[in-house]
Amino acid sequence: MELDEAEQAAFGGGSSIGPSGMGASNDDSPRSAADIWEFQVHSQYGNLLKFARENDCLLSGRLNHLVQESHVGMEHVAFREPITGRIWKSTFPDQAGFGPAGYSTPIGYFRRLRLSNRVFGDDVRFEGIWKRPEGLSILTSQRYIFPDPETGMPTEAEISNWMKALGFEWSDEHSGFIRETDEVLVQDTHRRNYIRAIDGEIYAIDVQPRLPKGREIEDAIPFNEAIKS
Repeated sequence: MELDEAEQAAFGGGSSIGPSGMGASNDDSPRSAADIWEFQVHSQYGNLLKFARENDCLLSGRLNHLVQESHVGMEHVAFREPITGRIWKSTFPDQAGFGPAGYSTPIGYFRRLRLSNRVFGDDVRFEGIWKRPEGLSILTSQRYIFPDPETGMPTEAEISNWMKALGFEWSDEHSGFIRETDEVLVQDTHRRNYIRAIDGEIYAIDVQPRLPKGREIEDAIPFNEAIKS
C-alpha cells in the first residue's frame, strides 16, 4: 500500500483530530510539548487501527517468529519477510521514529518516508499495523539490497561524493547535507545508513530527509532527475 494512503488514514475523518493532528479540547489550560505529542500519537494510531481493521492489514501474533531473527535499531525492528524477500520494519510499540524535534508522530513518520522515496528513489510501502501486547506498531517494507560482501558499507568520502552527485552539499550549521534548489535537508547520514550493493551502486536506507515549512514533498527533486543533472 502506498504511504500517502496510510498518511491520510492517520489524519482520519473524525472531529477529534484536525489537519495539524491536534484535537479539540474542552480544557483551555496550556499543554506541554510532551502532552501534545502523546495526544497526537494516540489519536493518529487510533485512526490507523480503524483503517487497518477496515482494510485487512491488522497483523498480530503471526509475525512473532520472524522477529526472533530480527535486527533491532534505534527506531525499528527489521526482519526479512520470507515470501516477498522484502525487508519489513516495525516501529517500537506506540512510537513512530524520530523527527527534527525528537520523537515523531505517525503522520510525520509517513511524510519522512515519502520524502525519502522521492529524493532517493526508494520504494518503502505501508504493510499494516501490528497489534502487539505492548501497543501498536507501524509496519513498512522496502526492497532488500544485497550488499557487496567486501565493501558493503561505503566510506564517508564515497557517501559525500554520492550526495554531491544528487546536488547536496555538507552544512556544518545543519549537521547534514542540504540541497539549495529545493531546500531538502538530509541528516543522520552516518555510514551505517548507506549500503553499497553488489553491483557497486550506493543506496541511502535510513537517513532523515526533511523539508522546511511551506515546502511540499512534490517540491523535492525526484531521484531520477537529480542523478541525471
